[in-house]
Amino acid sequence: MKIKILAGSASEEALREEFQKGKKTAEARLGEHFLFYRYFIRINAIAYEEIEKAYLRIESGEVGEFPLTEHYLMLVDRQGKTHKLRMEHPEDAQEVLDHLKEHFPGVEIGHYKKKR
Repeated sequence: MKIKILAGSASEEALREEFQKGKKTAEARLGEHFLFYRYFIRINAIAYEEIEKAYLRIESGEVGEFPLTEHYLMLVDRQGKTHKLRMEHPEDAQEVLDHLKEHFPGVEIGHYKKKR
């Protein structure tokens, strides 16, 4: 299994070991130093220390006659890059946000419009 690092650094072997030990939360896994995201066969990792901001984004639309709602865990890293991680259920994304809030108080949780 190949793990792509979105932000941070670690050896491939250390990432694999942490991925296996991490707590599974639907598409995400909560490791000790990294947040892992699995989508089909692809696995991405981002170091918690690199995350500056995290929030849940909900997008709604229609596919033909059917309403569609998508949920995304949005992560902004120290370089200002935004990572959009699709989550099947909003409660799974909320569990990740709660974990970040509890264990990493330096991460800003929530999305707020900036005042002019």
